[in-house]
Amino acid sequence: MEIKLFRSATVGIHSKGFKILQDPWLTDGEYYGSWSHYPYYDLDQNINEINGYNAIYISHIHPDHCSEDTLKKINKTIPIYIHKFHSKFLKFKLERLGFNVTEIENGKRVEIGKNIFITIYAADNCDPELCYKFTACADLSAKEGSQQIDTISIIDDGHNTVMNVNDCPYELAKSTFMNIKKSFDHISVLLHGYGGAGPFPQCFDNLNIDQKIKAAANKKDQFLNQALSYVTEIKPSYHLPFAGTYTLTGKLSSMQNLRGIPSMSSTHLFFEHYFNKHSIKNIKTIRLSPDESFDINLNEYSQPFKDINLKNYQAYIENYLSLKKLNYENLVYPNTEEIFELAKSAHKKFKEKKMTNNVKLNSDIYFKIEDQYIYLQKNDKSIDLIDKDKLNQNSRFIIYNTDKRFLKELLKGPRYAHWNNAEIGSHIDFYRSTDEYERNLHSSICYFHN
Repeated sequence: MEIKLFRSATVGIHSKGFKILQDPWLTDGEYYGSWSHYPYYDLDQNINEINGYNAIYISHIHPDHCSEDTLKKINKTIPIYIHKFHSKFLKFKLERLGFNVTEIENGKRVEIGKNIFITIYAADNCDPELCYKFTACADLSAKEGSQQIDTISIIDDGHNTVMNVNDCPYELAKSTFMNIKKSFDHISVLLHGYGGAGPFPQCFDNLNIDQKIKAAANKKDQFLNQALSYVTEIKPSYHLPFAGTYTLTGKLSSMQNLRGIPSMSSTHLFFEHYFNKHSIKNIKTIRLSPDESFDINLNEYSQPFKDINLKNYQAYIENYLSLKKLNYENLVYPNTEEIFELAKSAHKKFKEKKMTNNVKLNSDIYFKIEDQYIYLQKNDKSIDLIDKDKLNQNSRFIIYNTDKRFLKELLKGPRYAHWNNAEIGSHIDFYRSTDEYERNLHSSICYFHN
């Protein structure tokens, strides 16, 4: 069995002449133009290789795992396998693109090639209450089926077993491991993240630069320790740190070094130190550069690991990526009245969802529009358009600040832009009166749209 790393979470698993591609994202510009690859991947030039795959597995809906621009270019006769989610949104999206989609029941081992099997698990073991504590997408009104977006896949050929946990938070996935251990005695290779996306700390204006640097360093440590938790829990023969790698584009590129994501080389060093300190010799780190592969049976690399040249990387950002426009920067600026009318309509849906899910907020919410704010009271009494001098500094609050054109797209609805993807893409600047993270608020805001 062979594993090839393309970019981020996109890997190929090859066994017995059968090839399965996992989470294809091979084009620049996801998350409304803010995410790009380094090094650049030329999908058009390499499309024949991609179309040579026999199957595709997609873990969840996020565009760095399910890239519409990438999938549009891929041969539609290649079957796609996904978890059987409660929501059919992912299935319908893939079918609209022209693919034949097979939903797999949670934990069911399915043969997809001759003696090649896939098993897909929901990270939360189909527990909506647990899921809601970790993700912003859970629908607590649904009482059965998987509520979350992340899944874990197992690919096995009767000899080797590859486990892919992609973006799953460790604490969310722990309950699933018991079922996996019952079905699989040993994992040959564990594919796991070593970083992750989100707006903190780079997008939080209540932090000064020194505070952001400190928060980013702490975030790196958290990611590395989460990665370590996976490895020590699963105890595979090999593990491959991957996924979550991206470069901010356009006007957002200046925040690149404040995201709190470890480098690949520092991740390798972290595990090397830990394994040496604890005399762990039965787990080996796979060190793969983009476009290279590792043969599990032969313990051989296609090429030795080569770290990126930071000077060349920075030059690529400054001379190319920073000059690109974000998707909404080509749109016409709306007036404030137009945005406020959309906000008033969105507020109705927002209140209904909060009531359905019995969600209470601790903070007032403000959306900045030049010298004014759209004001949502935490008790939902009203939605108002106020001048900046009317902001209530004595109450707990959070301010959302994004491009006026993009705010309109968010208020129009998910077909145009989604709040969660906007946060992941670093498109929103925040100012909060307290450092405490209010998960319910960020979950609920996903319903603030038409």
